[in-house]
This record gives sequence, C-alpha cells and structure tokens, in this order.
Amino acid sequence: MIDTINITGQYCGRFSDGFAGELQNSLSNIAFVAAAGLGFAIWRSNANQDGFQLALVILAALIGIGSFTFHSAPGMLTLQFDLIPIQLFGLAAFFYLARREFELPILGAFLAIAVFFLARQGWVMIAPRGALGGGITHIPTVILLVGCGIWLSSKGKQVGRYLIIAAGFYVVALAARTADLLVCSRFPLGVHWMWHILTAAVVGSVLIGLMRCQNDDSSNEESGAHG
Repeated sequence: MIDTINITGQYCGRFSDGFAGELQNSLSNIAFVAAAGLGFAIWRSNANQDGFQLALVILAALIGIGSFTFHSAPGMLTLQFDLIPIQLFGLAAFFYLARREFELPILGAFLAIAVFFLARQGWVMIAPRGALGGGITHIPTVILLVGCGIWLSSKGKQVGRYLIIAAGFYVVALAARTADLLVCSRFPLGVHWMWHILTAAVVGSVLIGLMRCQNDDSSNEESGAHG
C-alpha cells in the first residue's frame, strides 16, 4: 500500500501508483457531481435564475473534479485542486447567505467572511495536527453551519433546517474520516470514500437550502402582491 499520509494529512486506500491506484476514493467523488446536478436542476426550475447560485453549482462540481484528480494522481500540486474548490464553495455560500438571509450590505458580507476565514486559519494553526484523521480543520465550518442554521430556523427561515441537516452530515463525515486510519489495517479499502459521499451530502444540502429559500422568497412576494 502506498503511503499517502505525508501528502494528504491522513487517508488510506491507495494500493498502487498510477491512475487507478485508489478507485474507491476517486470514483466516490461522483457524489459531488451528482449534488451539483441536482442543484442545477433546481436552479433551472426557479422562476428567477440567480447567477450566484449557478456559480455555487459550478463550484460544487469542481469539488468533485478536483478531488478526483488528486486521488487519481496524488501530489502537492493536485492536492491544491482538491483543497481550493471546497474552500471557495464554503466562503461563497457563506457570502450568499450573509447577503440574502442575514441581509448584510456587500461590505458587511465581505467583512463576515473575512472574520470567519481568519478565525478558521487561526484554528488550523492551533488545532492538534492530524486529529480526527486530519478533519479537525473542518470544525469551524461545522460550528458555522450549526450557528447559522439555528439562528435562521428561529426566524422561521426554511434554509436554516437545511444548514442543520448539512451540519449533521458533516459530523458523520468527520466520524468516517476519523475511522479511516483506524480500520485501514483490517479493511485496506479504508472508508475515506465515505468522507467524499457524506461531504457531498453537505454540499447538496446547502445548495438545496439556498435554492429553496429563493422559492420561499418568491412565494412570499407573490402572496404579498395578491394581498
């Protein structure tokens, strides 16, 4: 088995060099493309097709493509293809949420994502390296999802429930990532592929929530017009 820990920060399941060295980890990224496809279908059905939502759909697909590229050819360069799209998606989704649901001005939304980014980077610097199979760096995002989800749900906004669901998927995904190296000696395939599927469910839940909130807003506007 090829040691990928030094490159990735912990996962197992690569059996050989070459493109097909860890097919279970590579092909599981289809889940991100499926989530993006679902998001695109909902986006097309919306009366008002929001361009920013379409950008989020594209980023969701790029997460899967980037991760597939990395797991097909692990290296420091392809690792960036794996890391950058998911980070961009998270920041862009938070920006959209700050603008649409929290109704912050553009400057306020940029300030919010800047504060979150700096806080997350600070956490990365102090968090125990390698904890939760390397997933310890994702904790700030889980906290953000839970916090925003609870707040928006308390305001009667449907998107809040989707964010809480996304956080639930994230917690299970972190459990799978933590278990990966623990089971690797007895189960050489590992369970990193479950991390991909479950985080794709996170992305899909966020996408659907944002699409649905647009539908809700449109329905409310129509009701107000008829009233």
